[in-house]
Amino acid sequence: MKKIRVYLDTSVLGAIYDTEYPQRVETTRNLLKTLASGSTYAPFISNIVIEEIEKAPLEIVKGLKKLIGEMKPEVIDEKEECIELVNEYLKKKVIPKGYRDDARHIAVAVVHNMDVIVSWNCRHMANIEKKRMINAVNLMSGHRQIDIVTPLEVIGHE
Repeated sequence: MKKIRVYLDTSVLGAIYDTEYPQRVETTRNLLKTLASGSTYAPFISNIVIEEIEKAPLEIVKGLKKLIGEMKPEVIDEKEECIELVNEYLKKKVIPKGYRDDARHIAVAVVHNMDVIVSWNCRHMANIEKKRMINAVNLMSGHRQIDIVTPLEVIGHE
């Protein structure tokens, strides 16, 4: 059976250090264990995730790099086609200009044919209105639609 190609944005990895919502930390840990098991899902991150992690405090950078090493996701790179799609999201006001990195995450996942994006970002990504707008731009730009979900939807029992 073909594994489901799952792109993780930085919000998922960063949730491990969430001090306000312990349930989010537990859900994220369960997700990462599920992904690391390698049974159903093939995890992916991008150069964008690595760039964003590098901006965190040193202790968090160390912890996230260790976590990535344990999960062993494939790292995909942004390419010119991704930049063009990012510009479409911004031009069509699907993603606000001040949140270009959110558009970059979406575009890299779409261009690399991920099955799903997993994100805790419900403002710009994992919500019905945004998903519809993102997928409309994807179709108009000659790309396939993509599902965008929270970790809760992947592990399914929290």
